[in-house]
Amino acid sequence: MHIPVLLKEVVEILEPREGDFVVDLTVGAGGHAFEFANKIGKKGILVGVDTDEEMLKIAEKKLMSIEESRRPQIFLVHSNFSYIDQIIEKLNSEEGLSRTPDIFFADLGVSSYHFDWAERGFSLNKLGPLDMRLSRSGLTAEYVIMNFPEKQIEEILRKYGEERLSRRIAKEIVKVRQKKKISTTLELAEIVQKVYRSCGIFPKIHPATKTFMALRIFVNKELENLEALLEKIPSFVKNGTKIGIISFHSLEDRIVKKKFSSWQDQFLGKIITKKLVTPSEEEIILNPRSRSAKFRAFCFER
Repeated sequence: MHIPVLLKEVVEILEPREGDFVVDLTVGAGGHAFEFANKIGKKGILVGVDTDEEMLKIAEKKLMSIEESRRPQIFLVHSNFSYIDQIIEKLNSEEGLSRTPDIFFADLGVSSYHFDWAERGFSLNKLGPLDMRLSRSGLTAEYVIMNFPEKQIEEILRKYGEERLSRRIAKEIVKVRQKKKISTTLELAEIVQKVYRSCGIFPKIHPATKTFMALRIFVNKELENLEALLEKIPSFVKNGTKIGIISFHSLEDRIVKKKFSSWQDQFLGKIITKKLVTPSEEEIILNPRSRSAKFRAFCFER
């Protein structure tokens, strides 16, 4: 079951109100969007964006369960949030949405569904193909593992996973692929585990966690897409528009923190989360996947 992270805190800080126009940039299973929809009501507008068509179907089912008499106008868009300019322009031209959004929201975490669906290749504990794509296009993790030079694999693991054994892992991957095809999640996980064991290192989390995260970020261009989104957002705001972002690792959070600070320095508005918002102990117990979540929010002033 998918549990929306920091739901109470997100709603309290972004304050969706009756009639607001909300853009959920990562609608996923619709957890946060469902709460937004109930807050903005019949006069509101909710746009849900996701790069995964399967997630959009799940979100649509959840959102359509809201009683029609209080359900906002809903538009679900299959796209990557980095194309926010094209998304809004298309909604303006095709749907006549001339309003400027009151709230932008993004939860950068991968949905629990993706980890539960073994065939998508995100889980290092379940047998599945080395895919890791959030959409069905682009390079797979298997292609990277089987075709990229050792040095480039090492750089991916170091840059996107902050993996301290990146060089040894890349070397072992190349050594193994010369003998056989590495095509499943469990095969890659075992290769990484072997490297950790040979170094006498036994971490609390699975040794392959950072390797899998690095490949997923690289394959889906997650950091590049986040940077593109943040570059474009100021063109689609008004006085009082808020943007809230939940990140799950330091690389994402660093980008968000730096951009929000830059906007504040340029007098575009102010950071409204003076202190980094993280899950309570109770939430982490109920939903262990929330433990690394970090929420930051900014309010534009025009």
